[in-house]
Amino acid sequence: MKINVKVSDDTYFLKLLSILSSIPPFNKLRSRELETYAYLLEYNHRYRNIPFEERNKLIFDYDVKQSIATRMGVDIAAVRNYMSILRSHGVIGRDTMIPKYVLEKVGELVFVFKDVLDESE
Repeated sequence: MKINVKVSDDTYFLKLLSILSSIPPFNKLRSRELETYAYLLEYNHRYRNIPFEERNKLIFDYDVKQSIATRMGVDIAAVRNYMSILRSHGVIGRDTMIPKYVLEKVGELVFVFKDVLDESE
């Protein structure tokens, strides 16, 4: 089955996380936390050509948090709270992205469903 999802640069990660919101660890997050993480992923993508450690310094900078707060229509304290919840669920670290949860921008996403009762694999 192929499902086309229309996205723009501004909505790509929001829609991607909306699709993944029933899969761990994203299934433990509320909509505002998913939105915060989507913006973090957007900045990660924007700075993708910068080495990982330097990129994290940029992504977790005060100005980026303020920009995220403005885009979400909340104050920066709310963004800090959302990020704290992301940390508690292990989605981000202390001012660092966790590589296994960094989602890249791709043109196609494939899901493979495995039967939990099938232990042959």
